[in-house]
Amino acid sequence: MPSPRLSLCTYTYNDAEFVHDLLAQVPSWQVQPDEIVVVDDGSKTPFVPLAPLPQLRVVRLDPNQGITRAKGTGLSAARGAVILSMDCDTRIAPDWLTVNLPNLDRPGVALVGGSLRHASGADLVSRYLIAYGDNHNLHHAGEVEFIPGNAFLLRRSTWEEAGGFSEYAETNCQDHYLSNLLRARGFTLYSDAAAQAWQLRRISRSTLLRRVWKWCHNAVKGQMLGDDRCVPYLFEVAVKPMLERFGTSIETGEPLFLYVDLLYMAHSVLDCLDFGVQQGLTTDAVRCGFLRLLSRLFDGYPRLWAVFRADLAAAGSPVLMPATGDEDAWLDFFLFSDLLRNSGLFDWLEREGVDQLRLEDRKGQYHFSSYAIHGAMNGAKVDA
Repeated sequence: MPSPRLSLCTYTYNDAEFVHDLLAQVPSWQVQPDEIVVVDDGSKTPFVPLAPLPQLRVVRLDPNQGITRAKGTGLSAARGAVILSMDCDTRIAPDWLTVNLPNLDRPGVALVGGSLRHASGADLVSRYLIAYGDNHNLHHAGEVEFIPGNAFLLRRSTWEEAGGFSEYAETNCQDHYLSNLLRARGFTLYSDAAAQAWQLRRISRSTLLRRVWKWCHNAVKGQMLGDDRCVPYLFEVAVKPMLERFGTSIETGEPLFLYVDLLYMAHSVLDCLDFGVQQGLTTDAVRCGFLRLLSRLFDGYPRLWAVFRADLAAAGSPVLMPATGDEDAWLDFFLFSDLLRNSGLFDWLEREGVDQLRLEDRKGQYHFSSYAIHGAMNGAKVDA
């Protein structure tokens, strides 16, 4: 049997419906894979294709190993000279391979991708990700510094020469690792916006918090400053980006985006403070002071505060109100609170926004995500 030229690798963990849909899309592609490798990363119900496909192999890991190990296993198991790696919740246009295969033949190019956008739905989190999420290389054709891991092409020889993920143990940001590794070895990364891909998975607010924070928490904590520099540092990394988005959210008629930003600010600061207390960079009194002023931000808005606390708890950051705390340390940090309250935002959220959030939760139209069961960065376990 001749060796396959093109292998498709995809990965599943308790979300087989995405793989079934992906496999159903493959016949519409202008270029067909000679081999399909599905890595089942310890799903509760082992993955079985809906219909037998002669070119399909299932590689099962048991127990669950995490996406880094799953991707590494799939890419190493692929026998094709060229490998297309796709997350199971990603879809590509029929001509994606037609556009991108020639790009892999460009001199020095080792990794190829295309434009990536969110197209997951009309719910709040999906709209937020469309506006502010990881939409990459949307209008670029040429050399780039990063290729997202949702869909990419590389040669099997390049993967083997680079050593795969053998030196990388984190359970996220494998695409950053691979991009940096190949660039450090002198290779070029190429992205062509004409090759379009989109992400379909719909996730909850608490899952969004965990997912985005998991991507960047190590870098933020690694630069944390101690003592009286801690709070100003947290303002720079958590409040400034939030304030920069406020105007855009209002202009685009999306006041609930401000609620999401407030949630993410509180979640990230609480996790940083937990880390800071453990490392001796700050004190528990400072952490308690943050909680007290955070709750004061919602004075007069009991429904909003209840939903906000519930979302934080679901993300692994339960708010247990302390009797005392160093509130003075946070006075400058929370200067933005007057702006929010005087703008009428909290009045609207209390009157209408809370009902919209609860309606979305009752509909429950979210897809399974591993971020919904693996909790906060401090090691807490959170139920889906």
